[in-house]
Amino acid sequence: MQYERCDDMKKKVAFFIESMVVGGAEKVLIDLVNNLNPNKYEITVISLFKKSIYSDYCFQFDEEFKHHVKYKYLIDNTSILRYQFFNYLYAHLSKRNMYRYLIKDEFDVEVAFYEGWPTEFVSYSTQDSYKIAWLHTDQKRLYENLLTSKIEEKNSIYRTFNQVVGVSEGVCKSFINIFPNSKPQCIYNPLQDELIFNKAQKEEIKRQDVTQFVTVGRLITVKGYERLISALAKCKREGYSFGLWMIGDGENREQLKEMVERYQLDEEIQFLGQKNNPYPYVKAADCLICSSYAEGLSTVVIEAIILGKPVITTNCSGMEEIFGSMECGYICENSEEGLQQALKKVLEKPNDLGYFHKQALQRKVFFSLTNRMADVELLLDGVAFKNY
Repeated sequence: MQYERCDDMKKKVAFFIESMVVGGAEKVLIDLVNNLNPNKYEITVISLFKKSIYSDYCFQFDEEFKHHVKYKYLIDNTSILRYQFFNYLYAHLSKRNMYRYLIKDEFDVEVAFYEGWPTEFVSYSTQDSYKIAWLHTDQKRLYENLLTSKIEEKNSIYRTFNQVVGVSEGVCKSFINIFPNSKPQCIYNPLQDELIFNKAQKEEIKRQDVTQFVTVGRLITVKGYERLISALAKCKREGYSFGLWMIGDGENREQLKEMVERYQLDEEIQFLGQKNNPYPYVKAADCLICSSYAEGLSTVVIEAIILGKPVITTNCSGMEEIFGSMECGYICENSEEGLQQALKKVLEKPNDLGYFHKQALQRKVFFSLTNRMADVELLLDGVAFKNY
């Protein structure tokens, strides 16, 4: 990307994230800050914790921040005692004083790039900065079990922000359903489309001569892999042949492997673990599957479309927006039955995948890095959006 020099003083922008370990949001953040104009913005990424607060989150990305992006963490939680001490102080001391103690630099814009810890922390900022809260997931799932008092507390937090942004129209609508007076704006995730394409060419993957599916994501309940395995087991019993590569790791790995053994799918389903570069597998597969119960805007599905790969996905937040007016595959009912029916359509009519491939190649232009970064820069400049 070519940058024009900006003669005005650079705008100082801080992006706050919980930790730089695993997750689609963290991957999006790397792409976003690396491609902001360094002549226009002085960028700092602030991770609240050195490592994830979840014991099974340990995967680090190959991609690093470019030299113009500063990175720092606030709490070294590699020590359990330090982490417990921080939690004690955070629970008992003034949150604004905690912010003053931990943040010494001044910023023009502060971005809470994820729900939860980052959003709460930035809400206690003592700076006269333009504050942005970024929503990455369907909010109904986050609030459905909260008491009214807790929901009002969250509402008070979001009211400290100048702008709330959602990664899809579906995410924005889910936020408005909880906070009717809010006015979140939609900005789609920027992804490095050329880099994704180039990384997909780095390895040739051998595969069997059957319809080959692939999933990419953490092996956790919200991703719906249990019902996917069950649906595939039913397809096998009906005589269909297929393969599935499962890329990723997580807390449900052993449970899922036990399911595969119980359904006698050992020859069909392979657990490949976490891959630094999953794109050659996506490229080699016939179809990517997203079996999630809930998503915000699926980075994995967008990456598949960038590679021209047909998709089977459950109808969760953001999927219809990702497909747009193109038929990039099947958006099925968000259920095991819906998944099974979509799988059978592909297995019965594999020639349709060629049509979906062409449709995906047309759709990928919408997600070009240039188009998406223009929206982000307008957001940081406070040009295109009204206050929350």
